[in-house]
Amino acid sequence: MTDDTKACPVCGETIKAAAIKCRFCNTDLEALQTSKEAEVESELFVGRPKAITSAGEWALVVLTAGIAFLFYWVRSLSVRYRITTQRVQIEHGLLSTTKDNVELFRIDHFDLHKPFGMRIMNECMLHLRSSDPHFPTVMLRGVPNLEALADTLRECSLRERSRRRVTTFVEA
Repeated sequence: MTDDTKACPVCGETIKAAAIKCRFCNTDLEALQTSKEAEVESELFVGRPKAITSAGEWALVVLTAGIAFLFYWVRSLSVRYRITTQRVQIEHGLLSTTKDNVELFRIDHFDLHKPFGMRIMNECMLHLRSSDPHFPTVMLRGVPNLEALADTLRECSLRERSRRRVTTFVEA
């Protein structure tokens, strides 16, 4: 091998380093590289939700002289999200925790809810409905830039379905 040649990752034959397609096995090298990158799970968001996500919650904090903030703060401390290109993991609890996991290829519907109080705060909720019988619905709230994350999750879900060759049946 020299600097201007390389081995084909599929058939092992020597091809030019700038080649887009192998002339021996006819493999599209760029498509092969992107499919390998899609198999690698990368994190989209890891962290806890915001404590207060709507104007109604802020009003309750003001009315209760800050006591409601303690409730919302503990509620946000008890939840931890890990959203990747292949799954959504939600960990609940403070002292003893449970971790729920739903694979993205199982998610059927992505619904964004924007109640008036959340729109004022520029927030929204993402409602995910899955075909997993143990975890049929997931509600995400308090995640920064959730609308863009919803679009990314939808694209990742479609990519995972095609990568795993999953098809869905729709009742007529």
